[in-house]
Amino acid sequence: MVILFYQKKFNRRYSIFDQLQIDKLHAILPRDIDVTFRDNREGMEVSDVVIFDLPFMRTFFRQGIEKPAGQIWVAWCLECDKNYPWMSSGELTGQIDLWMTYRQNSDIVLPYYDASYEDKLLTASEPKEPTKNVCMFISSPVNESKRLDYLSELMRFLPIDSYGSWNNNCRMKEDYGYPSKMQTIRRYKFTIAFENAVGVDYVTEKYFEPLIAGSVPIYYGAPNIGEYEPGVHSMIHVRDYKSPKELAESVLRYCQDEKSYADLLEWKRRPLNENLQHLIEGQKIHPFIRLADLAEKVRRGEYQSSFHF
Repeated sequence: MVILFYQKKFNRRYSIFDQLQIDKLHAILPRDIDVTFRDNREGMEVSDVVIFDLPFMRTFFRQGIEKPAGQIWVAWCLECDKNYPWMSSGELTGQIDLWMTYRQNSDIVLPYYDASYEDKLLTASEPKEPTKNVCMFISSPVNESKRLDYLSELMRFLPIDSYGSWNNNCRMKEDYGYPSKMQTIRRYKFTIAFENAVGVDYVTEKYFEPLIAGSVPIYYGAPNIGEYEPGVHSMIHVRDYKSPKELAESVLRYCQDEKSYADLLEWKRRPLNENLQHLIEGQKIHPFIRLADLAEKVRRGEYQSSFHF
């Protein structure tokens, strides 16, 4: 099966852990699955399956490109549909055969974690530096969730070391991209984890990175975030507080009380929450293998997608 992944090139210097394991695909995939990554249509006409990096493909679909007979079209999307409402507007009706997204009801679930996260999440936390209380990495201006508005108010009451381009006030001494980002987060008691949009299952690296690094996420985003909690008291949930001022006062109390703060990391000493463990186990089979199996069923008329945002 020849699979073409039609994607947009962009800066991945600080991107999430690559759950597709692109550099290892030759060792992971069976020989009868061949995957090519391109930012153009070269080779599309001879591919059995074409995966579209959907948020950047509206123009392509509006051009009315004819799909070759028997070819399977797959919509790949890790961006929240709230930021791209056209994806759920009906424009794609009859064109997409399979959906590969972060949503748990999609045909091929591709979330912001993979099978290795059980061990990563339970890695012990490192001691925190006394002055390192709260950090933040936000550079994107995308603000469907109104996170920037809330954070602007929060920063009136809570000192936050901001390493992103938004409200930047700190810089890393050595910047090697993603590894440096994770090493910085490890030093802080809390990390701001505000999603750029609020949607079901839209739980991104902003949430998982501090959990892995042993920092406590201050989270705002998915309404069903409870399904992704690794253990009790593993995060600070913005929705539990009446105002940014009340949230700031609570965070500062934790920063001043070593025992209360240590309780927030106690979950790392215990097995993962069963629901999150189940979700992680669902990623043990590589997404491209799951895709190939399902595409073959579509080709034989044994499967029809019922997914929609």
